Amino acid sequence: MTEMPHSGKALVFTDLDGTLLDHDTYGFEPALPALAMLAQKKIPVILNSSKTLVEIIKIRSALGNCHPFIAENGSVVAVPEQTFPGLAQKDSLFQQQSGLLVKRLGGDRNTVLAILNRLRQTHGFSFEGFADMKPARLSQVTGLTEAQAIQAGQRLSTEPILWKGSPEQWEAFTGHLADAGLGWVQGGRFISISRPFDKKDGVACLLKLYTADTGSVPLTIGLGDSPNDQAMLNMMDIAVVIRSARCDQITLNQPHTVIRTTAKGPEGWQEAMDTIFNT
Repeated sequence: MTEMPHSGKALVFTDLDGTLLDHDTYGFEPALPALAMLAQKKIPVILNSSKTLVEIIKIRSALGNCHPFIAENGSVVAVPEQTFPGLAQKDSLFQQQSGLLVKRLGGDRNTVLAILNRLRQTHGFSFEGFADMKPARLSQVTGLTEAQAIQAGQRLSTEPILWKGSPEQWEAFTGHLADAGLGWVQGGRFISISRPFDKKDGVACLLKLYTADTGSVPLTIGLGDSPNDQAMLNMMDIAVVIRSARCDQITLNQPHTVIRTTAKGPEGWQEAMDTIFNT
């Protein structure tokens, strides 16, 4: 594949766990050469994950990344104030938080928790959410340290759960969720409950901002490894499916170019960038 001719107008949207980050160690070192190349070309790498705002801020710092990002499966969009000057005045839903302008596309988590608690009390559905877990339990089920688990629990729009009921009960549960205006996304370990938002919604929000800022539609490159990345990848000009246990479940029909890597995680991320940019 030839090198991208309009590098200044390209955007990279990437999942984290199992994609840019190793599924087990959360390391990203094998992708450092590609990240350095993209930085040199001034191509923004936009993180798009089920992780929380505070989790991504920490990862972003480790990566040396200063670009907008998407948290909680598309429900939360965060933008550095200097990226789009005047954004807070143009869109009052972007509120200052943690030194960023943050928009909760998916609404407020407290609303989600109230609905989940009502369904549990009324129908006896069996599930365990992050809000139900103390740090030690959250650490146990996520594999994170207790400090990291606390950050994972600091959610703004969504509530991840572990389902403990039967398939029949799940069908009834999702019906009640829909009646209450909520949806669900199956992640790698947890089911995320929120208003019906997806990673693609966060991407659409940022694409609109970048298009308005530059006056042209950017070329988009997206990377993901699991079915919850499918909608995001289908929006891309170049979609990269990183090898994983569930990558074969991703079916794409929209992107102009689809790349499926032979390597997993950050090794696959590097492999994809080498292919795209002929490095």
